[in-house]
Amino acid sequence: MIRSLFFKDNDKESTLKLKFSKEDNAWLVLKGHSIMFIGAEAQCKMYISNFS
Repeated sequence: MIRSLFFKDNDKESTLKLKFSKEDNAWLVLKGHSIMFIGAEAQCKMYISNFS
Protein backbone atom coordinates (compact mmCIF):
# COMPACT_ATOMS: atom_id res chain seq x y z
CA MET A 1 0.00 0.00 0.00
CA ILE A 2 2.76 2.46 0.86
CA ARG A 3 4.45 1.69 -2.45
CA SER A 4 1.30 2.79 -4.30
CA LEU A 5 1.56 6.19 -2.61
CA PHE A 6 5.02 6.80 -4.02
CA PHE A 7 5.01 5.01 -7.36
CA LYS A 8 2.63 5.70 -10.22
CA ASP A 9 0.71 2.71 -11.58
CA ASN A 10 1.97 2.44 -15.18
CA ASP A 11 -0.12 -0.59 -16.15
CA LYS A 12 -2.72 1.55 -17.91
CA GLU A 13 -0.06 3.48 -19.81
CA SER A 14 1.97 0.42 -20.78
CA THR A 15 -0.83 -1.75 -22.18
CA LEU A 16 -1.54 -1.83 -25.89
CA LYS A 17 -5.05 -0.87 -27.03
CA LEU A 18 -6.79 -1.30 -30.36
CA LYS A 19 -8.86 1.63 -31.65
CA PHE A 20 -10.45 2.54 -34.99
CA SER A 21 -9.77 6.09 -36.16
CA LYS A 22 -12.56 7.51 -38.31
CA GLU A 23 -10.31 10.44 -39.11
CA ASP A 24 -7.60 8.24 -40.62
CA ASN A 25 -9.97 5.44 -41.66
CA ALA A 26 -7.52 2.96 -40.15
CA TRP A 27 -6.97 0.85 -37.04
CA LEU A 28 -4.47 2.10 -34.47
CA VAL A 29 -2.50 0.37 -31.74
CA LEU A 30 -2.09 2.81 -28.87
CA LYS A 31 0.21 2.74 -25.86
CA GLY A 32 -0.87 5.49 -23.52
CA HIS A 33 -1.30 8.48 -25.82
CA SER A 34 1.24 7.29 -28.40
CA ILE A 35 0.43 5.55 -31.69
CA MET A 36 2.58 2.44 -31.96
CA PHE A 37 1.18 0.93 -35.19
CA ILE A 38 -1.32 1.82 -37.92
CA GLY A 39 -2.86 -0.74 -40.27
CA ALA A 40 -5.73 -3.12 -40.93
CA GLU A 41 -7.55 -4.69 -37.98
CA ALA A 42 -5.87 -8.09 -38.46
CA GLN A 43 -2.42 -6.49 -38.67
CA CYS A 44 -3.03 -4.53 -35.47
CA LYS A 45 -4.21 -7.64 -33.63
CA MET A 46 -1.08 -9.46 -34.78
CA TYR A 47 1.08 -6.55 -33.57
CA ILE A 48 -0.62 -6.64 -30.17
CA SER A 49 -0.20 -10.42 -29.86
CA ASN A 50 3.50 -10.13 -30.74
CA PHE A 51 4.30 -7.26 -28.38
CA SER A 52 2.00 -7.85 -25.40
